[in-house]
Amino acid sequence: MMVIGVLTLCNLTVLYFLHNEYLYSGLPSAIENDISPIRHYNSSNHQGHFWEHEPKCFHIDYICHANGEWFYDLSIKRRQYSLPSITYESSEGGEFDHRIHFSVLSPPLLSGMKAGLQAGDDNLKQCYSQTPYHVVIQSVFNDMMGEFYIRSILGLNQWMRKFPPQSDEDLQFYVHFNKNDASILDGHRMFLGGLPQNGKIDDFLSLVQDKSSCQCFQKLVFCGYSVSVDQEENKLTFEVAENIGHPHPEATLGLYSGGPKGSNPSYQDFRQDLLTRYAEKDPMLHQKVREYRLQILLRQGVALDNVGDIDEWKIVGLADRKYRRIWLDIDESTRACDSFLLEKVICVKVNVEEADSVEEQLLMHMSLNVFMGIHGSQFTNAVLLPQQSFVVELLPWIPDYAWGVGWAVRTDHPTPMGTIFHDTDLHHLGFVLDRGSVPLCNENRTWDEEQEKKCFQEHNNEFRWDRRNFNVRPSIITKFISSFLLVNNTHCDSIQTRASESGFVLYNTFCSRGNETSTEHYYMKETFEEDDEEAEEEEEDEEEAEE
Repeated sequence: MMVIGVLTLCNLTVLYFLHNEYLYSGLPSAIENDISPIRHYNSSNHQGHFWEHEPKCFHIDYICHANGEWFYDLSIKRRQYSLPSITYESSEGGEFDHRIHFSVLSPPLLSGMKAGLQAGDDNLKQCYSQTPYHVVIQSVFNDMMGEFYIRSILGLNQWMRKFPPQSDEDLQFYVHFNKNDASILDGHRMFLGGLPQNGKIDDFLSLVQDKSSCQCFQKLVFCGYSVSVDQEENKLTFEVAENIGHPHPEATLGLYSGGPKGSNPSYQDFRQDLLTRYAEKDPMLHQKVREYRLQILLRQGVALDNVGDIDEWKIVGLADRKYRRIWLDIDESTRACDSFLLEKVICVKVNVEEADSVEEQLLMHMSLNVFMGIHGSQFTNAVLLPQQSFVVELLPWIPDYAWGVGWAVRTDHPTPMGTIFHDTDLHHLGFVLDRGSVPLCNENRTWDEEQEKKCFQEHNNEFRWDRRNFNVRPSIITKFISSFLLVNNTHCDSIQTRASESGFVLYNTFCSRGNETSTEHYYMKETFEEDDEEAEEEEEDEEEAEE
C-alpha cells in the first residue's frame, strides 16, 4: 500500500508517496538506458554522489520544464505510480522573493503539456541537458559573501573532496536566494568556481522562470534544506537550513558558532583548492598578477625606473567601502604610508565592488601582501592573498551595553568573519579601535558616561557598529607596518612578542619553530564579560522604546 505524505521545502510542499524509490535514488541502469542521447554517469566502483550522503540534500530524477509547467518524463518505464506532486509557494512578507514558483504535478493529476509536449512523449529526449546534474544550493544570509562562504562553500568543498564528480562537465550550480532584492554576484561565481562544476553558474530564479522551449534534467538536486518527519500525519517537511552540511560539521562551523578553537583543515583545504583550480584554468594567472602589481605602483606615482624587482614590493590594501562602515579618513591613512616608500611599501585603496569580473577580483586580491579594513564580509576575498600575507581586522569600538559586543570585537577567539583564516597559511591579526573612531556625540567632551550613552541611543541607527562609519588613526597602520611588514622574522615567539607589544591580537599565524612551519594562535583575554544574548535583549528594548 502506498502512503501519501506532505513535504515542505521552505514552503515547498510535496504530496509524497513514502515508498518512492525514485525521489532520492537513481533509476536502475536498465531504465536509464531507455533515455538517449542523455550522457549518464557511470556509477560502477563509485561511492556515490555527495548529495546522497549529506542529510540536507535531496534530488528529483528525470524532470522537465516547458512554458511554465514542471512535469515528470513518463517515457521512463515504471514511473507513473511512484512520483510526488511538488509545489513551491514563497513565504509571506516583503523580504522573500515571490518571483520563484516551482510546482510539479503527480502523474495521475497531470494536465496536457504545452508546446505540443506530453509527459510521456519521446520528443522529450531532445530537451535533456547535456549536464546530468543540476544542483540548487541554499543557506541563510547567502546574499552576504562571508555567510555564503562559510555556510555553503566550505561544506560543499569538503563533500566534493570526498565524493568528486567524474568530470567538471557533470555538474551545474544554481544559488537559491530567499531575499527578493538579492542577486548572484561575481563573488558567488568566483567561490563556486573553486569547486568542480561546468562554469555555467546562475541563480535559482533563472531555472524556474517561464521558458518557451523545453528543458529536462536527469537529476535536479536541492542542498541546504532540513527535513523532519511526522509519522502520525504521514508528513515530511523540508525547511530552509542555516547551512549546507559537512562530513564533520563540528569542524567547519564549530568556530563560527563559538565552538572549540581546535585544529580545522577545512579552511586551508578550500583556500588551496580555490587558488590551485584558478591557476590550472589560467596558466598565465601569476604573470597577470605581477603585471597588475606593476600597474598599482605606476598609478600610485612610482616611476617605472624606481620599481626594480616587482616581487620586493609590499602592497597594503585598505578596504574602501562605499556603503556602511565607511573608512572616513582613509586618504589620510594612505598618505601615512608614503613614509615607507624607500622600504618599498605602498598603501592603496581596495574596493571589491569596483571589480567588473571574477578575474578582476582575483587579480585585485592576489596582488596584495596585506589586506586591512573594518570587520565585515569584504574580508572573504582575503583568502586569495599569497602565502604568509597579513589580514588585519580593525574591530569596532562597542561599549559593553551595545549590540554586538559579545562577538564582533572578540580577542579571545576568532571573530565570526575571521574564522575563515583559522589554520591557514595566512597571518590573521586584529586591532580594537577606541572611542575616537566613532564620529558621533562629540559635541561635548565634558559628558559623563550616562550622558554619552543617552546620546548614542538617540542616534542608534547611526551608532550600531554594523551601520556606523569609522575613523582610524594613521598610527595604527604605521605601527603595523613597522612591527610586522618590515620585520623579516617569522619565528613564532618573535611574532607573538611583536603582537603583544603593539596591541594586536594574533588570531592565526603561520610561523616557524626551528625547521618546522605550522599555524599557531595567540589570543588575548576575553574583552567583554557581557554575552551577546544580553546585548541583543537590550537592543530589542531600545528599539521598542524608540517605537
